[in-house]
Amino acid sequence: MLRYLISITAFLGLLLNFSVVHSELRWSAKEKAMDHAAMSGGGQHQGGGHGGHNMRRGKTVYLQDAEGATLNMITPTLETKELVLEEKGLLKIPSTGNDNYHGLVAVREDGTLHESSLRYVYMRGKPSGHSPSELMANNKLPLEIVPDPLIRGHRRYMSNYEHDFIVRFKGAPLSNIWVGLSSSNGSSLEATTDAEGRVSFVLPDDFKRVVAGRRNNPPGEFIVRTGHTSDGTLYRTNFTYAYYADPSHWQSTNVGLFMLFAGFITGIVLMRKGNGVSQNNSKTGKKERKA
Repeated sequence: MLRYLISITAFLGLLLNFSVVHSELRWSAKEKAMDHAAMSGGGQHQGGGHGGHNMRRGKTVYLQDAEGATLNMITPTLETKELVLEEKGLLKIPSTGNDNYHGLVAVREDGTLHESSLRYVYMRGKPSGHSPSELMANNKLPLEIVPDPLIRGHRRYMSNYEHDFIVRFKGAPLSNIWVGLSSSNGSSLEATTDAEGRVSFVLPDDFKRVVAGRRNNPPGEFIVRTGHTSDGTLYRTNFTYAYYADPSHWQSTNVGLFMLFAGFITGIVLMRKGNGVSQNNSKTGKKERKA
């Protein structure tokens, strides 16, 4: 029986991965930021973080393969607001006047297929008086991937760090469910949820180039996806977010540069002292000879 369940889980994983090759409803920080070539192992994405930002047009995101999808935004006060895309899947996120995280929800239904994608963005405004944990606990989709916790504030999702996610179906955790994680830098991971619907992934350390200084290292994108069948309907969902290079890369580089610079300065100081001593010795010798 256990072998049968495992085989079903593996088959569903293959089915979900196969379907991604053709099309997948998903949020991303930039247009074509998570194209099929990158997500299957080719190329490197250098996309935005919690959502693209332009001083003229405000915060923006993109919805890939958006045809036929309905869009909503869940505010920190758990209100639902309808969203409308512009051309090429561009969404200019409207202000709600509330400060805190908002949930972007995209859903498409076609017969026995229910697809969805979820992303969280931080919006500025007046204090909402609500915690992001309320937004996480709110059931936004029939099948939902819940980051536990959502890394927020001044923190970031980092490569080489372990992060947890919970899979819920109609509010209840799903056990023994296939979950996959892919990065825009070409990495892929797979796991199965435990009895509490939880799964853990260590974000891949797959950035091809890391320049000294955090701000000089553009983030990548990761996507966590899963699926579940119920009453003849296949539910397929994903969660997308930005992740950054392990701080040890740029921190160790900075330390190395500092040590190199410190050694250079120390060398100059010692040389000057040495020259000063030799000059003093030379003057002393001359005085002795004159005497």
